[in-house]
Amino acid sequence: MKLLNKTGLIIVTMALFIFLFGGISFYKIIQLMIIKQVDHELINQRYNIVNELKNYKKLNDSYLITENMINIEPVESDYHIGQMFKDTVLYNKKEKLYAPYRLLRFNSIVEGNNFRITIFRSMLEAENLIEQIVFAMTLMLIALIFAMFFLNRYFFQKLWDDFFFSVNKVKNYNLRDNPNLNLPVSEVEEFRTLNHVLEKLTERIHKDYISLKEFTENASHEIQTPLSIMRAKIELLLQYPGYSEEQIALIGSINMAVSRLSNINKVLILLTRIENNQFPELSNVRLKERIEYHLENFQEVIAARNITLETEMQNDSDTEINVNTALADILIMNLLKNAIRHNFDNGKLFVHLGSNSFEISNTGPKLNIPAEQLFNRFVKTKNTGNSLGLGLSLVKKICELYNFHIQYLYERNLHKIIVKFRN
Repeated sequence: MKLLNKTGLIIVTMALFIFLFGGISFYKIIQLMIIKQVDHELINQRYNIVNELKNYKKLNDSYLITENMINIEPVESDYHIGQMFKDTVLYNKKEKLYAPYRLLRFNSIVEGNNFRITIFRSMLEAENLIEQIVFAMTLMLIALIFAMFFLNRYFFQKLWDDFFFSVNKVKNYNLRDNPNLNLPVSEVEEFRTLNHVLEKLTERIHKDYISLKEFTENASHEIQTPLSIMRAKIELLLQYPGYSEEQIALIGSINMAVSRLSNINKVLILLTRIENNQFPELSNVRLKERIEYHLENFQEVIAARNITLETEMQNDSDTEINVNTALADILIMNLLKNAIRHNFDNGKLFVHLGSNSFEISNTGPKLNIPAEQLFNRFVKTKNTGNSLGLGLSLVKKICELYNFHIQYLYERNLHKIIVKFRN
């Protein structure tokens, strides 16, 4: 969830809880205030009624017609009740419904006679008034919540413009094209600090990148030179007569080790260059054409091991990808070499090229390593032989560079590696 949406959601949620409890509290306060006012009016009316009753000569059970409904009934002389307020419900003939009432009940002695007097005050209008107030307040609160939400989004976007600008600059940052971020000076102190840290960080990254680039270039030159000298001198040694078979075998073993070291050096430098994105040149590569070219180069090896080859490929126009041509050749060549090296004699090799994927399947012994480790560096299976264990690691790095998806499967006694070019 985006920061803007999450912040808005938090604010709205908090506002709902605050307004909910605030609304309930407001309703209760208004209700208590109205009840207090009604009780005060009932007390005033009590004194008025008592004064008026003292003017009567005879009192029976009766109702006096006043603003409120009053019930007067004689009781035993020893009966006494203090002032009592109570909520009740009575049928309202005028409104033709049961309505809430507030009553005040008390005793009064008139000319030696004890009377119980009850004054009823309708709360219907008060309840309607409270409902109208609550309804109006609810509408205002809903409008306020929406206003807070949209105003928050508007001002939040304005406030965080510098932050998102910096994020986009970092996202599109490219060491080769522009080593400096050139972030603007923000009015917000925290964003100024962030921009300063990002600029310092990219400066250090750029320096490390330049150092690493220089190292790989120097290593490529400096290491290959003594290796070439060693290989040339080994070849000279082999031309001298008089060596025993054991000595020739030792010299041959040294020569193989030198060649292996040279190949490892070349592949590791190539991996580093891929990781540093030092292959910027892109072109539309026709995969069918490149696959057929490499299959032709491997034809003698395939025939020597009597491997059955089956191909199924789309037209060139449907299988063009925009990549570096050299890396495309490395990817195809390493996948084919891996499928041939780890195949059985008299085995099968299937090459399928679709409009969106490239798939190579081959027979061969089951893996003796976890499948998720297959693309790691220097990982070898038991039948790897003289392999460096870096071929599939190169393929993985190339796929990561161009956002291709690579997957290994073992189905129906076939090892499958699938490269999908587009999601």
